[in-house]
Amino acid sequence: MAEATGSVDAEAWLRKLTGTVPQTSVGWFRAGVGFYRKRYHNPAVTCLEKSVALDPINYEAWQVLARAYVLQNRRKDAIEALKKSVKLNNAADWQMLIELTSLEEKQSSTEGSSKQDR
Repeated sequence: MAEATGSVDAEAWLRKLTGTVPQTSVGWFRAGVGFYRKRYHNPAVTCLEKSVALDPINYEAWQVLARAYVLQNRRKDAIEALKKSVKLNNAADWQMLIELTSLEEKQSSTEGSSKQDR
């Protein structure tokens, strides 16, 4: 595979490895988790996005997708994924959602006050 950030095309790599790609949300989820654990964040996001497209109530896929977004510095996308996860009653994501939201609000208020100071 390529670098740790994952410039790999997830579907092409899976087809080369197995001759096929997952056909279910669970298959895409497990492939996404595999890429995520190997620190291939781009293909992990690709797989996890396919997973939630097939099964939008898979809170575990939303949770891991949010974490992969964080590693790509995509905080707004991570917050949206975490909101979907907690709406599906995944209590584990409340802490991360609050931490990311607080961080984003703090950054916004800091940027706003910096502009006002000019």
